[in-house]
Amino acid sequence: MFKYSVVEIINKKKNGLEHSLDEINWLINNISSIPDFQLSAWLMAVRLNGLNHRETAELTRAMAYSGHVLTLKRHDQACDISGERQASTRGFVDKHSTGGVGDKVTLVLSPVLAALGFKVSKFSGGALGHTGGTVDKLQSIPGFKIDIDIQAFEKQIAEIGIAISGQTTDFAPADKKLYALRDLTSTVDSVPLIASSVMSKKIAGGADVILIDLKCGDGAFMKDLNSAKALRDEILAIATELKLNVKVLITNMSQPLGYAVGNALEIIEAMEILEGTLKNDTYELVVELASLLVDKAEVISAIASGKAYVKFDEWISAQGGDLKAFKDTSRAKHEYAFKASENAFIKDISCEQVGRLANELAFGLNKSKNSGIDYTAGITFLAKVGDEVKAGDTIFTVFSSQAELDLNFVAAEFLKAITFSHTAVTKPKLLLNVKNPFSLFS
Repeated sequence: MFKYSVVEIINKKKNGLEHSLDEINWLINNISSIPDFQLSAWLMAVRLNGLNHRETAELTRAMAYSGHVLTLKRHDQACDISGERQASTRGFVDKHSTGGVGDKVTLVLSPVLAALGFKVSKFSGGALGHTGGTVDKLQSIPGFKIDIDIQAFEKQIAEIGIAISGQTTDFAPADKKLYALRDLTSTVDSVPLIASSVMSKKIAGGADVILIDLKCGDGAFMKDLNSAKALRDEILAIATELKLNVKVLITNMSQPLGYAVGNALEIIEAMEILEGTLKNDTYELVVELASLLVDKAEVISAIASGKAYVKFDEWISAQGGDLKAFKDTSRAKHEYAFKASENAFIKDISCEQVGRLANELAFGLNKSKNSGIDYTAGITFLAKVGDEVKAGDTIFTVFSSQAELDLNFVAAEFLKAITFSHTAVTKPKLLLNVKNPFSLFS
C-alpha cells in the first residue's frame, strides 16, 4: 500500500504548496509504479508553480541515488609495472550543456580534457525539444555503442581517460523516466526540472568537477539573460546544498553554434576542429570552457599538436565506433545549396526554427527514433549573423538521404528562419559572463 496518495501530491503542487522531503523521496522511489499520466500531471504542476531550492536539491539527490552512483578510483599518482611514479591525473570532470542547436561541444571538449590529463565521465541524453542530443550524434558513427555497462565504463575511463554513455537503467533511472515525459508534456523549460535533471546525472557520474555550459537565447530553453541567471542560481543552490564543485558559464545561443546542424554533420565539424583544420565559434567555446580548468595555452596546444584528435580516435574505437566507415557513410545522398539573390547582411537566424526543422529531417514528423533515422540529414551554414553575402553566394546547404523529399521546399522552410539587412550587422558575443564563471571551491 502506498504511503502517500499520488493525487494528493499532485494536488499539493497544483495549489503551489511545498513538498516535504519525504514526499519527494517517496515519489522518486516509487516512480516505476506510478502511471505516466500522473507523473505528467505532477510535472505540469511543477512547471506552473515551481519548486523551491530545498525541494529542487532533494529531487536532485533522490534522482541521483535512484540507481547506481559511480565511486571512481582516484589516485594522486600511479605506478607502472617497473615501479616508476607517473604523472597524477587532474581529477574527474563532467560537462553538461543545457541544450542548443548545433551544439557539438561535448564531442570536442571531452577528448581535449582527456588529452590534458583529466578523466571525463559523462552520461548524455538524446534530442529534447528542438535541440540535438549527443547520443544521436554519436550513433551516426557505425558500430558506436552508446550504452555500456558499469564495469566497461569504469575500465574505459581508467585506460583512456574518457567514457560517454547514454542514460541506462543503472544510472539515475528516475531522471531518465521524467526526462522522457518532459519532452512529451511541454514541461522541458521548467528551471527546477532542468537543474535537477542536469545535476542528478552529474552526481551519478561521480565527477569531482562539473562544467555547465548554460545556453541563453532563441535556441536555448532559457530565452533571455534573466532566465539563464535564474537557472544558474538554481544550479548553484543545488551545488551549495550538496557540496558539489561546479563551474557555470553562460553562453550565447541566439544563433546555431558552429556551421553544422545535424547528427553526422556535427561529428564531421567536431573532427575538423580536433584535426586543427577549423577554428570557429565551437572551437572558441571549447577553449574557453577548458580554460576554466587549465591555462588556455595548454588547451590550444592539445588541439594543435594532434593529441586531442588521437584521444578522440581512441575513445570512439573503445566504444566500437568505426571512423573509417563513418567517413564512407556520413555523406548524404542528396543536397541543395541555397544561394543569395542579392547583396545583404545576415541579421538574425532563429535557431529554434532551424533546430526543429533539422530534427524533422532526421527523425520525421512523428519523431520516431526506433527506425528510419536519417543521420546524414541537416544543414550547414556558410554565413552567420553579421556576415555579408553577395548575390550568388551560398548561404546554406541542406542535406538528406531521403529520395522522396523536395530539398528545394525544405530549403525554403529553412530560409524562413533567416532575416536579412541591407546595413551592416554587429556579430553577437558568444560568451555572456566569461569574467566571473562560478566555482564553489576556487
